[in-house]
Amino acid sequence: MIDPKDAVGQGEAKFHALDRRTFLRLAVSGAAVLAAPLLCGDSLAWSARRRADLPAATAMPSGMDCPDGDPASYTAATAQRGGMFLLFSDVHFDPFADPAKASSLAAAPASAWRDILSAPTAAYSPYGQDSNDALFQSFLDDMARRAPRPDFLLFPGDLLCHNFWTTYPRLTGDATPEGLLAFIAKTAEYFLAEVTRRFPDVPLYLALGNNDSFEGDYRIAPKSPYLSATAPLVARMALKDQAARTPFLDSYPQYGCYAAPLPGPGGGRLIVFNNIFWTKRSGREAAGSQVLEFLDHELGQAKRRGEKVWLMSHVPPGDNSKASAARYVKKGKDVFDPMLTEAWNDAQAGLLVKYAATIKASFAGHVHRDEFRLIRPRNANLPVAAMRLGPSISPVTGNNPGYQVFSYDRESLELLDMTTHYLDIGAASPAWATEYQYSQTYGRGLRSATDWQEMYQGLATCSARGQAFAQGFDLRSAHIDEVNGQTFRLFWDALNLSVNPL
Repeated sequence: MIDPKDAVGQGEAKFHALDRRTFLRLAVSGAAVLAAPLLCGDSLAWSARRRADLPAATAMPSGMDCPDGDPASYTAATAQRGGMFLLFSDVHFDPFADPAKASSLAAAPASAWRDILSAPTAAYSPYGQDSNDALFQSFLDDMARRAPRPDFLLFPGDLLCHNFWTTYPRLTGDATPEGLLAFIAKTAEYFLAEVTRRFPDVPLYLALGNNDSFEGDYRIAPKSPYLSATAPLVARMALKDQAARTPFLDSYPQYGCYAAPLPGPGGGRLIVFNNIFWTKRSGREAAGSQVLEFLDHELGQAKRRGEKVWLMSHVPPGDNSKASAARYVKKGKDVFDPMLTEAWNDAQAGLLVKYAATIKASFAGHVHRDEFRLIRPRNANLPVAAMRLGPSISPVTGNNPGYQVFSYDRESLELLDMTTHYLDIGAASPAWATEYQYSQTYGRGLRSATDWQEMYQGLATCSARGQAFAQGFDLRSAHIDEVNGQTFRLFWDALNLSVNPL
């Protein structure tokens, strides 16, 4: 069993000049080249570049330096190579949104839930609440209308609503573990049934969120009843390939991890790992070691077979920029706020080093915002990795609901373009609309490191693109104002992780 401290301990001792805050910021999917000394025994050490001084450099960009990139960065070489998939995250489906229906839902099979929940039709969930059925049905209908034939769907986790474990007994009067587990299973079955009703032949790949648990928020245990209850549902309803179901049923019930072949000619593989055990609020260190062991093994197998890999988990490593910005506004101090423990950030960065050439894309959720991360050596012109963080459907943190449609190259498994769609629930007559298309807004695509870097620089030099990022961060919510003249530079700086060789 791998100990995260053992995995990086020798590197930390030999390269003690690496600042702890810096190392955490390195732990972002694809940070391979920058953290290489940690596992590879390289003779180089790395030190942090200092973040830009705050608050002097916080203003929104006002310049007009807005060059476009190469259209090849968002265009497939041939029509056959051009694929499309959907990403939606953090639905936090709330079966208790109408408390009067809780007992009826508890007494009915999941197959009867749609009739119970749909009558009478409710308004969409307001800001500050999780997704009710009206919002759930609405975003699924809009996805199916805009993109009826995706290659597959990605869901980086948080199927259940907040406070699920206390709300169920309070509203139903059933305080038994058996009753709670049965209701969790029916909620998951209803969720899967409604997604697959719109996309009956499309694979759906799910990661575990911190709320996806029988034990409580962040509290999922190894071999949790949640895993045993949901495993057959996911295998039967979400995974369309029989070859993917057997290995899924072998690994998922243990720790919530699995690997599956991606559809198409690229020979790609999706590795889904449960990094809830790695969060500061979990407290299950031993279980985290098992996840690290699984991830190392799967990546090693993929490397030996020459496979291209995508990674998906729920919680992104690195800085929680939203929380850091809130603290800065309140206290005037820039406080780094990672979401994973230091040891697990270190361990994940080590694996990303080891398999840098194998990992082609990474996805996460959890932050409820439209974000990304880039990482590069300070003196290099280009970043070496990128990670996409999907926005949430739930408006519980004041954001508007949103989902994303990605285009990608089916053979190289490189991402090309992305369109985000959102629902302004604060409008008098809410309707789904296109928030932005990445290539049109930023003048380039997602394929090349050059375009990643130029997009990032453009946020600070092009007023229109800086404003687009600020609007898109919370999907144009008028309920909150997070990226503004006071906080822009902090958010911008958090998107880019850079180091300086000693």
